Parts: sequence; C-alpha cells; structure tokens
Amino acid sequence: MNLLVALLVSTALWGYALSTPAGESAKKPALDVPYEPTSYGIAGEMLNMAGVTSKDLVYDLGCGDGRIVILAAKERGARGVGVDLDPARIRESRKNAKIAGVTQRVRFYEQNLFSTDLSQATVVMLYLYPEVNIKLRPKLLKELKPGTRIVSHSHTMGDWEDDATQRVEGHDLHFFVVPANVTGIWRWIEPDGRRVSLFLNQKFQRVKGSMTIGAETYPIVYCSLKGNTLLFSVERMGRGGKEVFSYEGQVSGDTIQGRITPRGPGQGMMRWQATREPSTIVSIAE
Repeated sequence: MNLLVALLVSTALWGYALSTPAGESAKKPALDVPYEPTSYGIAGEMLNMAGVTSKDLVYDLGCGDGRIVILAAKERGARGVGVDLDPARIRESRKNAKIAGVTQRVRFYEQNLFSTDLSQATVVMLYLYPEVNIKLRPKLLKELKPGTRIVSHSHTMGDWEDDATQRVEGHDLHFFVVPANVTGIWRWIEPDGRRVSLFLNQKFQRVKGSMTIGAETYPIVYCSLKGNTLLFSVERMGRGGKEVFSYEGQVSGDTIQGRITPRGPGQGMMRWQATREPSTIVSIAE
C-alpha cells in the first residue's frame, strides 16, 4: 500500500474528549464530541488559511489520526504536536507518521487538551464543538503568544469574532489571530515635550479608547489590532489646527514602539515609545 492510499484510508480529525472517569484509563474514553472524519481537502485548506511554513510549530487539539500535523510536516516542513485522549487514535497517528516518514518532526501525546501547555505553538488547529471552543477560549488567549494563528473547523469562538472565514466543501473554516493585550493606560512624552496619556479598553481584537494631551482629550477614530501590531488614528491639535495623526506600534509586554505619521502638510514621521502602567491591565482571557 503506498503512502497516499494509507493516509486516505485513515480517519481525519477526531472530536475531543474532555475527561476520562477515574480508574478507567484502560477502557475506551468517554467522548464529549463524537469521532467525525474530515477530508484531506479541508485539512489542506486549514494549513493554507494559517499560512503554515517550515518555521511553524503546529498543535492539533483532538488530532485523531494525526493527518493535520503529518501534512504540515510532510508538505510544509513544519513541526507538529498532536494531542488526543483516545489511545487508539494516538497509536494510529504514530503509525501514520512513520509511514509518512515524518517521525522526527511530529509528536503525539495521549492527554487532555486542557492540560496541554500551548505556549510554544505558532499555529493551533481545532475541530471541536462550539461549547468546547468557548471553554477553551480563555486558555488560548492566556497561553498563546500574540500573533499565533488559530483555525477552527466548522465552529466559531462565540463573541470572539474571527478575522476571516472560508467556505470549503460545505464547511466554514474560521481563522483567528491571537491579539496582544493592550488594555490600560499608556504614557509617553512627545518630541515637543508634551505629556500624552493613551487609555485603551479591549474586547478580543477590538480596541477603543481616547488620548489626552495636556488638558485636551481626543477619541480614537480608528483602531486595528492584529497580533502585536497596533494601528490607530486620532484627530488632535497639530501645528496648523486639528489634524489626523496615525499611530503604528509594536506591542511588547508593557512597551509600544513605533511611528507617528501626521497628515498635515510639511510634517515628517515621528518616533514614539509608550510605557503602560502595569496596574491598569485588564485580562482579555475571560
């Protein structure tokens, strides 16, 4: 049997079990989500949607026969980790990885996805039920680095809006980028010596806020947050009256560094660096 046939006869993504009753590790685990095969076409499009490359570490939570991480390793040169509670699926995944010749690039673990450390992942693949996605959401936002990509087969993340949706073979694929936490009060001093305070609140990747310069406060009129890249605009007083200033910055912990681009005539780009008051941070993982 050649590689393609061997993989096609194996099953695809597996609905994940949340727990196994104590003392029953040798029995078939109780599954909260039934085993549901998926096509290689959908699996391939999930990798495409996440833009998986050889630099990525792909985690598949509820990996079934392991095909997502095996495809990522075989076709993209990525590394992969598959997690599943069913020992039969883990044995099948390891066998398929051996057939595909990617055992040096993938690992499979029989464990609960809620006990899995996700902090090293750059891509996470999901094929779970909506209620499981919601329960998993705080863990994803807390453990994954900003910029980590998530693709969820068929199911959303509740009121965490996806960044893109793609219809493949009658199924919706939902794409998310983990946002940095930019909540709180950020302060800096502009080149002209004026002190600035930026107040931001956030719901997932949606950010609102205002800026105070001296005695004047201005609302943010546009804001975009993708991973750790923050973009926003403010209409505020400039040299020639009210002007729109565009801010771009890279978030790293309690620091933002970037540039300010005034839209008024005769003004060049300026650098800015803001520091957050740590006590003002609010969790976005709940």
